[in-house]
Amino acid sequence: MNTNINLDLLKTFYAVAKNKNITKACEELLVSQSAVSKAIKNIENQLDCKLFIRSKKGVELTKEGKILFESTEKILSILDNDLEKITKTNTIHILTGKVLFDKIVFPYIELFKKKYPNSFINLGCMDIDGILKSLKNQEVDIAIGYYIDNLSDSYEQIKISEELHPILVCNNSYKELLNREIDAHELEKYPFIISAKGATAHNYAINFFKENNLNITPSMEVKGTSLITQLVEKGLGISILTEEFIKEELKSKKLYKIQLKKELEPRYLYMQTYKNRTFSKETSYLINLLKNEKRNQ
Repeated sequence: MNTNINLDLLKTFYAVAKNKNITKACEELLVSQSAVSKAIKNIENQLDCKLFIRSKKGVELTKEGKILFESTEKILSILDNDLEKITKTNTIHILTGKVLFDKIVFPYIELFKKKYPNSFINLGCMDIDGILKSLKNQEVDIAIGYYIDNLSDSYEQIKISEELHPILVCNNSYKELLNREIDAHELEKYPFIISAKGATAHNYAINFFKENNLNITPSMEVKGTSLITQLVEKGLGISILTEEFIKEELKSKKLYKIQLKKELEPRYLYMQTYKNRTFSKETSYLINLLKNEKRNQ
């Protein structure tokens, strides 16, 4: 009797025993009936005993089959739990914004998945405070967003984008602001929609007001660039959005660019990660992709 049974054979046996039907086991395992029958015969030959009794309804376990079923169930349960722990250990935790994911990050994830199709990525969205807390607690491997001021020396911020251009936008109900260059002080009499506190876009807008000595109190503070875009499209105010991220809205004339005499300062996207942390090969590969070092490999 040979007790060195292949794990795949045990999985096949378990599927048949659990379903009490060879056809259902085939559907679960995505293999042919002949392959399942051959596997069962192989196990029975190795153990030198019958494991199943055929019936009109399907198959029933013999006494020996019941003993093997109980043992196999325990083995597979332990294996599944351990594999889940390993998977969680190798999970790549990423924090970014929805718009940034759609416009910037997604192509990199696609490239990454081609090389590591079985890897697991945990993706979340947070404001600056949440990102800083997650970095401090080492709950995240990579954060992607705009530059974070006063970030600890334990982390590095790596520029991962070309120049991005914030612009003032409105819908066509603000015709008096269109088709000409305007002075920033003209904006003081208009409702402004900005990002909620905690977002780098919020700080950017507030700094724009201060640098231009504008007496502006936002009419709305909104969490989420997509929602801000919708509100501006409805004519509920003007806002600062990134030109590269609203090309479709500008092209379809849902939004219009307000031309300032002095253009807004450009911005860049950064990847925040740990300086002296040993990453898995999968995480290191993704970091290098975002650095553009392996984009074409």
